[in-house]
Amino acid sequence: MSYAQEEDTRKVQTAVIGRAESDRPVFLPYDHDDFERFMRGRTRDDFYCGVLLGGCGKRLSPKRYTDKKCHFAHRPPVHCRRTDTGEDSADHLYIGRAVADWLKRQGQRAVQPVYKPKGHRVREAVDVSYGAGRRLIRVQLARRSKREWEEADTELRVRHSELDWLFGPDSLLANWQIERQGYALRVQCRSLGATREVEVGTQFPDMPVEWTSLSECTLTPEGIVTPSLLHTTDGIVPRHAAAPVEPARPLSGLPLTPTSVLITDATPAHTTDTDHWFDVSLRVNARLSLPAHADSPERQHTYLPLDAVVSLESDGTWLIKASALQRVGTKPTDGPMVRATSSTYTHEPSSERHPLPSDAELVASFRKTLENTARSRNVVTTATLCKGASLHGHTLSVDRWRELLLQVEQPRTPGKPVLSSLIKGRDGGPASFFKEVLHGLGWTKSFSDAELLDIWNLERGRVQAAYSRSRSQPNSPSRPIHEVSRRPPIRSGRKEAESRAAFDALLDLTHEAQQAGDLDAYEQNLFLAEQAAPSTDAHETLRDLTDWLVNQRADELHESWERLSALVDEINRDGDDLHPDQLRLALRSANDLAEELGGDLAAEERQDIARWQRHLERMTERLTLSQIRDLAVAVRFALRQSARERRTTTWGELALRIGAPLAALHPDDKIAVLVEADRETPDDWPPLSALVTAHGGERPHPLYQQILFNLDRIAPPPEALFMHWRMALRRHSELR
Repeated sequence: MSYAQEEDTRKVQTAVIGRAESDRPVFLPYDHDDFERFMRGRTRDDFYCGVLLGGCGKRLSPKRYTDKKCHFAHRPPVHCRRTDTGEDSADHLYIGRAVADWLKRQGQRAVQPVYKPKGHRVREAVDVSYGAGRRLIRVQLARRSKREWEEADTELRVRHSELDWLFGPDSLLANWQIERQGYALRVQCRSLGATREVEVGTQFPDMPVEWTSLSECTLTPEGIVTPSLLHTTDGIVPRHAAAPVEPARPLSGLPLTPTSVLITDATPAHTTDTDHWFDVSLRVNARLSLPAHADSPERQHTYLPLDAVVSLESDGTWLIKASALQRVGTKPTDGPMVRATSSTYTHEPSSERHPLPSDAELVASFRKTLENTARSRNVVTTATLCKGASLHGHTLSVDRWRELLLQVEQPRTPGKPVLSSLIKGRDGGPASFFKEVLHGLGWTKSFSDAELLDIWNLERGRVQAAYSRSRSQPNSPSRPIHEVSRRPPIRSGRKEAESRAAFDALLDLTHEAQQAGDLDAYEQNLFLAEQAAPSTDAHETLRDLTDWLVNQRADELHESWERLSALVDEINRDGDDLHPDQLRLALRSANDLAEELGGDLAAEERQDIARWQRHLERMTERLTLSQIRDLAVAVRFALRQSARERRTTTWGELALRIGAPLAALHPDDKIAVLVEADRETPDDWPPLSALVTAHGGERPHPLYQQILFNLDRIAPPPEALFMHWRMALRRHSELR
């Protein structure tokens, strides 16, 4: 019979780690064979009977047994009224964290789980809000009546623009949701080793629930889409009931009158044997087709299309096909055109309108802004790019951004980071055209939103690593390292041979630095070799070497971020148990790594560091570890003297004997001093701290039981504590 099938004799099977208010649950496996794997990287002081579990907030000790189930146990004295202690007692925390993490992977911001929504008790419901609180996922775990659910649904929809429901295993409300929308979403947890895995199920009428992992689901503006559902133009529908998608019918041409539109900002797109094609502005961006014999429009002038029709191209761009263009403001060539112009346009275009810069000017401006942004380890918006390029009042379409940014990314070499990853959208994630830029650069994969976000973050880090590193070099050029330097004039004869020899020598030094892993020397030699490059072929070689350096710097930056993330996680987990000087040292290391990474990459970690800094400031009145050790030496000496004299002492008497203000210490510091004083006491000897009694000398000190526990000695229950203490005193008298 497995442990899970035995009669339940365990105390507590779940806990939280880090602190009493934590929402990071852990599940202690039943089998003793899994105990060591569960404890790997953890200490016995990591676990709490969490407040969000309905617990008392006190520490729990993991207990390993070979003859019964492993479980957590409260440390005495026990005054806990927690009612749910089984393996599913922390499922609401597992679900809340899993949904919040999933939303972040979907590119959402301001994700906030709440485990005790207003009007609910712990384990009854979980709210996960996102999008600055505008959207909400309500996980209904407890049973409710239909009336209660409908009232809650109405109330939540008043406060949130979008609402999704997930129903727990014990909730019967899913049937009412099925009547409303044709399906319902369920959620459950199942034990998988030393954790609980969250699954999402899709329930249809008269069909078994189809379960899947959260990672297989996606978030759309209409709600959550599982593999059993389909997102269509009509909303979210069951996949098995969705009608086959018919191919879209092409739109027919729409006739336009000559005076209904204005053509501006024409840029040549491509040419065929019969037509010239142009990209134009038409309040929205469009494409213009003219016969090959027609005059081409000029950017700085405004035109009326003649005999024009408009249609929609397959890529979503409006196409205007005209027989010719009439320039506005010039003398008309025929009667009808005179009437059309004079009746509609009574004045010239405003002289205050700023002409649109050329493509070359836009590309140069965008590249300069992005490179400066990379050097400062920051990100930029499209509004900032447009402002820097003097695009006054002009709006660029997604296709136009893609076209210009693909030119910014040139010349393109394998492994070169994507400069456009520094542009952020309105929601703080990648810009709307970032995916199109990637496809234009040769990324053929179809990305999910989560995958696109990962690529955006990675490429942004690689760009910032490449440019900020070149800025930090004392002799580095003002441009990024991967830009090709202007070659000196071609030399001939002896000077050319000497230049080639110098280049080859620098190239050898670069390869030696590469083999030695000395990136700074590699970068310096590479820069010097770039200055001395004698030919175009040499520059091609340097581009390959530069790409290797960019990748190494990006990997170096990512490794630094991983170290910072691991260190901050460790501080969040163990910070409450660290002495101030230990915490101060850990925060100093974390601060150094955060400074190395810059503000953007380490933004979340900086928030945690700042919170712990404030906590550290509140702990300044507590003893440092070195002070505790100094006091412990004096206390150990005084207690050994008391043992030789076969008498007990009090905490106040100890203070007088060693000349230190022990009475004013924090209780945790008192425990730490006595535990440290007993570090050298053999395990088969009674602890020296047993000699410290309560006032009057007839009872053990109130901290005695906790000291035994911290010394990993048997801590008897309260009713047996006095006898245990008396036996310790007797052993002291026998040993002296």
